[in-house]
Amino acid sequence: MRRSGGIIVRARQMATGTLRQEKTQLRKAIRAKVAKLSTGEIQEQSQSVTRQVLALKEYQTAGAISVFLSMPGKEVSTTDVVRDALKAGKEVFVPYIYEVAVPEGRDKVMDMLRLRSESDLDSLKPDAWGIPTLSDDSVPLRQNALGGYGLESDSASLQLDLIFVPSVAFDHERRRLGHGRGFYDRYLERYSSAATRCGSQMPLLVGLALAPQLLPETDSIPVDDNDWLVDRIIAPM
Repeated sequence: MRRSGGIIVRARQMATGTLRQEKTQLRKAIRAKVAKLSTGEIQEQSQSVTRQVLALKEYQTAGAISVFLSMPGKEVSTTDVVRDALKAGKEVFVPYIYEVAVPEGRDKVMDMLRLRSESDLDSLKPDAWGIPTLSDDSVPLRQNALGGYGLESDSASLQLDLIFVPSVAFDHERRRLGHGRGFYDRYLERYSSAATRCGSQMPLLVGLALAPQLLPETDSIPVDDNDWLVDRIIAPM
């Protein structure tokens, strides 16, 4: 399991098949709990999380942040955080997922590309999951958080001070259970490698959770050495 500084920490060892099965079962259980939340409850919990984010010193001093755009009804709404950051003049980067060629055929990877303004945010169209998504034709003109523009990042000038990380669940040891595609774990590994080459620090990693997505203190998320810890978790108060 990896921390935000790229340090390897001791993780519970288990067979790959068993680990995958445990994660699948936990995702199913947490998603069922989230599905029971009403629209009003999600809105209220999101407002609580947003208030805490805006009061966070690291957020207030950040010049550039990455923030996920939310799946409606399934995770904390980040819309108010995005709008506040844009109004405050922060550089805001959001996920863009695209296909690349790999030896086995095709795979999908994630980059963080810059959102220009509130009107830019309002112009985004929802994807199949209802997530506002950058249009493909706008990508080449967007600043990449790893440096450069579009998908040709140069890793020469890293941008981010803070990354807000989504998840199906978090535990009290700051472990996260992602959606199963590994987009964030692989992106953080890329960013960490670039930071090492540039002599830069990793951004602060902050997990945002609805109440059912934060496990009780007695429970833990099964992980391996490819899973990243977050530095902090913000859940409704």
